[in-house]
Amino acid sequence: MLRPNFRILTVYLLGVFIGALDMSILGPAFRLIAGTFHISLAWMAWTVTTYSVAYVAATVLAGAAGDRHGRRRMFLLGIVAFGVASTIAALSHVFWVFLVARAVQGLGAGAVYPNAQAEGMRLFPPQRRGMALGIFGAAFGVANIIGPNLGGALAQYVGWPAIFLINIPIAVVVLLLAGRLPESERSMRPAPDLVAGVAFAVFLALALLTLDAWGPWRLLAAVGALGALATFIARERTPGSTPFLDPHALRGVSGAALVAGAAVVGVDMSAAVFVPTLAQESLGLSVLGSGVSLMPAAFSAAVLAPVAGVLSDRLGGRGVLQVGLAFAALGGILLALPSLTLWRFILAMLAFGVGTTFTMGAPLNRLAIGLYREEQTGEALANVAVFRSVGIAAGPVLLTIAMAWHRFSGMFAAVALVSIVGIVIFLLVPDVRAASRAAGEDA
Repeated sequence: MLRPNFRILTVYLLGVFIGALDMSILGPAFRLIAGTFHISLAWMAWTVTTYSVAYVAATVLAGAAGDRHGRRRMFLLGIVAFGVASTIAALSHVFWVFLVARAVQGLGAGAVYPNAQAEGMRLFPPQRRGMALGIFGAAFGVANIIGPNLGGALAQYVGWPAIFLINIPIAVVVLLLAGRLPESERSMRPAPDLVAGVAFAVFLALALLTLDAWGPWRLLAAVGALGALATFIARERTPGSTPFLDPHALRGVSGAALVAGAAVVGVDMSAAVFVPTLAQESLGLSVLGSGVSLMPAAFSAAVLAPVAGVLSDRLGGRGVLQVGLAFAALGGILLALPSLTLWRFILAMLAFGVGTTFTMGAPLNRLAIGLYREEQTGEALANVAVFRSVGIAAGPVLLTIAMAWHRFSGMFAAVALVSIVGIVIFLLVPDVRAASRAAGEDA
C-alpha cells in the first residue's frame, strides 16, 4: 500500500496555505484599504474580482502546463510570482497599481493550487484521495483561522501593507524547502490554447464591469465582452488546437450542472470577505475585533475539513455538498434578518464554517474527478477551480449590487438564495464514491 511522503506533502500544503491566507487576511482591512485609495466598497470589491479573474486563466493553463512540463516547476514559478506581487501590493500608492499587483497574485496562486493539489493527491492511493483532498481543505481551514486574526492585528497596529509583506517570508521558506520536491511525472498532452484562456478571462472581467459601470463605459465594456466571447468561442473551435476548457467532461446536463454548482460555491465563498466590514458597521467592532469575530467559522471549518473528505469517500460528494449549501443558506438568513445581535452573528459564523468545509474542497473535487480520466487529474482540479473562481470573481460585484436593496441584509439574503439554488443544481450531477471510482480504475 502506498504510504504518502508527508515531508513532500508539507511543502505543497505550505504553498496552498499562502494563497488561502491571502484571501482570509484581507477582509478586516477592507475599509482601511478603501480609505487609503479613497474608493467605495463596491470598487474595493474589485480587488477580489481582479485576483479571481487572473486566477481563472492561470489555473487551467498552469494546471495543464504542469502536467506537460512538470508540476514542481509550475508550482515554484507561482510562488515566485506571488511573492513579488505581494511586495508590489504593499508598496502601492495608487489604486491601479494595487489592482495590477492583485492580478499578478492571482496568476501566481493559479499556478500553485492545481499543481500542488495534483502532486499531493499522487502521494495517496486512489481509495484514499478523499482524505488527501480533506488535508488540503484543512490547510484552507488553518489559513481561515490565522488569516482574519493576523490581518486584523497587522492592519490595526502596523498598517494594511503588512498583510501583504507577511507573504514574503512564507514564500522564501517554500522556495528553500523546494529541494525536497522530486521532479513530477510529465504527460505529452498538448497545452490548452493560450489565446482562448486570455479571452475567457477578459470576457469575465468585462462582463462584470458591464454590471458595475455607468454611461458610455458600460457600453464600451459590453462591446469588449462580446468581442472577447467571440474570440474565445472561435479559438475553442479551431481545428487542431486544444480547447481551453475540456468540452467532453463539461458537455451535457451533468457537466453544465457541475460548473454552475461550482460557481455557486464560489459566490458563497466570496461573501466571507465582507463579513468583517459587516461586523465593524453593525456590531461596532474594531478592525482587530472584526478579524477575531470570524473565529467560529474558521474553527468549525478547520475541525470538519478532514471529515468532509472521509464522508466524500464513504457517502459520495453530492450529499455532502448539498448539506454544506444548506448550512450556507442558514448562515445567510441569520445575517440577513434585521437588528443583528452578537449571538446571532456567532451562530451564522458556525453555519458558514460548516458550509465552507462541505462545499469548498473534497466533495466538489471528487465530483469533478469523476467526470475526467485518471491521467487528467490535474486538469480536472484546475477546471473545477476555474468555475469556482468564476463565482468568487462574480460574487463581490453581484453582492455589492444586492447591497443596494437593503445594505448587508440584501447582500446576505442573496447569499441564502444562491445557496438554495445550488442545492437544486447538484441534483443533476452524478454522484461518485470511492468504491465505484476504484472499480472503474481496475477495469
